[in-house]
Amino acid sequence: MEIRVLTGEELELEYYVWSQAFERGDREMRWWREFPQKNDESVCTIGVFDEAGLQATVAIIDYRIHLGPEVVVPMGGLGGVACLPARRGRGYAGAGLKASLERMREVGQVTSMLFPFSFEYYQRFGWEWIGLERHYTLPTRILRAVPETENVRAATLEDRPAIIALYTQFAGRYRGCVRRGPKTWAAILDDEEKQYTYTYVYEQDGQIEGYLTYRGGKEEKTELREFLSLTPRAQRALLGLLKRHEMQVEKFHWNAPAEDPLWSQRYHWDIETVLRPKTMGRLVDVPDALQAWKPENEARGAVNLAVQDECAPWNTGTWRVEFAEREVSVRPTHDAPHVSLDIQALSQAYFGTPTVAEIRAADRLTVHDESGYAALCQLLAGPPMWLNDDF
Repeated sequence: MEIRVLTGEELELEYYVWSQAFERGDREMRWWREFPQKNDESVCTIGVFDEAGLQATVAIIDYRIHLGPEVVVPMGGLGGVACLPARRGRGYAGAGLKASLERMREVGQVTSMLFPFSFEYYQRFGWEWIGLERHYTLPTRILRAVPETENVRAATLEDRPAIIALYTQFAGRYRGCVRRGPKTWAAILDDEEKQYTYTYVYEQDGQIEGYLTYRGGKEEKTELREFLSLTPRAQRALLGLLKRHEMQVEKFHWNAPAEDPLWSQRYHWDIETVLRPKTMGRLVDVPDALQAWKPENEARGAVNLAVQDECAPWNTGTWRVEFAEREVSVRPTHDAPHVSLDIQALSQAYFGTPTVAEIRAADRLTVHDESGYAALCQLLAGPPMWLNDDF
């Protein structure tokens, strides 16, 4: 087995693997080939070879994610994790995942996320579910006409900076939202060759407080790409806009954070709401990730963390974590641990959902010293995890 980064003409080989795994042999692979052109992030593909050639792949997308209103950290988004059927069950994809951790550490991607085909599979390599998301399916007939909708209008190209600023402000309420670049915004908001994109904003006193956008869809159900609002009146106004679609769309579907206030705006038995984990994440480099985090203003303390990480041995050990005045320092220590946990539990705590207290209640960490545990709770207190992009 040989593992290396694909370069040059080797990159064409990845499409053969991905087509077999994800596209049922389609040779055009249009979405896969267009991804680099429609996204701002660079992509690195790890290839696993044997005597028969390329057998497995792992693609690493170089993202940046928000951790609250101030912190942005590098994140390796994994996709294209695939292995040709004749070599499955031999550990080829797993070897690629372990190599991806080494690669991400080398280039400074201190965190990683992925969308799993199986949660159990990726848990074996240190990833764990993070974040909760509501998936709404809402009939237009149950919505109400409201006066605030009079302040909703179709967005123009000149509104784009304000929309981006609104998204950035909204993203600062969470841990995990992607920092989007110009190509990503164009892919979300621009018209496509065969379809228009419809974007609407709610504006009050010269300020945009909410927007929604969608492309395509069907009469039975149309999916909103995004529906974000900074104020209750903006959400109410945009729901009123959806009401005006009643003659052409029976139901709208969209994703929202777990604490979204829709039910305070309108509740009806016919609203379908599914609550489920959004994605999986892990820390690639424990000390660097913790040192990138900014605790809340008054947080100060210290905790000795004993971390177990079978697939990234550089994370395994006991770490002395000290924090004050919104700065965190981390160093190895031989002192007794205050809290012991594996990389999966620590990754969840870092992303904020579930919280440290919830992780303890689930018996996913061991407390040796209550003062150290209290310090860990202080250290990682803050906004929950949410992400509204796929990769």
